[in-house]
Amino acid sequence: MSAQRPKPTKFLAVSWRDIEEGCLNIAEKIVKSGYRVDVIVGILRGGWVPARLLSDYLGVSNVGALEIKFYRGVGETGEKPVVTQPLVVDIRDKNVLIVDDVADTGKTLNVAQDFLSLYGPKQVKTATIYVKPWSIIRPDFYAWETDAWIIFPWDKAETYEELTSAKGMDIEEVAQLGGETVERVRRMLRIRHEALQIRATR
Repeated sequence: MSAQRPKPTKFLAVSWRDIEEGCLNIAEKIVKSGYRVDVIVGILRGGWVPARLLSDYLGVSNVGALEIKFYRGVGETGEKPVVTQPLVVDIRDKNVLIVDDVADTGKTLNVAQDFLSLYGPKQVKTATIYVKPWSIIRPDFYAWETDAWIIFPWDKAETYEELTSAKGMDIEEVAQLGGETVERVRRMLRIRHEALQIRATR
């Protein structure tokens, strides 16, 4: 039985260099395991960049995406992940590698595995850069384990907005957590706010 998922009390700001190193670690583990990857399926949105990096490191050109909606906010999740975008890559009789940024509850990977099994793959394995101690799934390949809330470089603005608006943290504290200047955080939030306003008017 997995440990209970706690509310986040500490944060880990991840750099692009960390992402590359994590994916290199995963690629090395895959090669050493002897697993032949025919198709990589990245889980949108967090798994797309790692999937692309792994496709480069492993020399796999057949890459697809799977969108699964799950998260509601920092430390909050929906009851059940739902596949919201169909699979457009052929995986029948192929060895598949599912890639995501983190295995948190593990439910997303569970749903992805169940969904892909409907398409007749030969074998399916999973890979994430990070795994949480309470995840119900231990990915076949991962770089690191952490119990911190991870601030990935591709969702900084979204996370900063959540921390300042919903969680009541001030910008100075958020900037320190993310290793950013206050001015840069303000700029990210301003651009995101203006972009969302434009979308709301159409």
